[in-house]
Amino acid sequence: MRPKDQSSFNLFVYEICRSIPSGRVMTYGGIAACIEHPTNMNPFSYDRIKARWVGYALKDCPDDVPWHRVINARGQISARPGCEFQRTLLEDEEITFGKSSRIDLKRYKWNPVPLKSR
Repeated sequence: MRPKDQSSFNLFVYEICRSIPSGRVMTYGGIAACIEHPTNMNPFSYDRIKARWVGYALKDCPDDVPWHRVINARGQISARPGCEFQRTLLEDEEITFGKSSRIDLKRYKWNPVPLKSR
């Protein structure tokens, strides 16, 4: 997947999030790794900001995107308004939290089949 710009990047993020099964999670960086750098951006610059771009995309995502299944690389919910609601949604999907409110990524992390290039 190679987006043309930020808007098409967001659409790829939503597509990947919609494919995460209930009871599984992905990290911001894991989603970003599925998306090539935009055509108008230096790959090295993209590598530094790609996970953050996923977060920006999910901040204002459509209602049908399961944003709550995306967590940080430490296996935790990132601190922000709504983080308790995110935890509730994940627990409703039978995801358990361990020490330091961490999710066991070995158990719950989902690795998607690569999506076809667009």
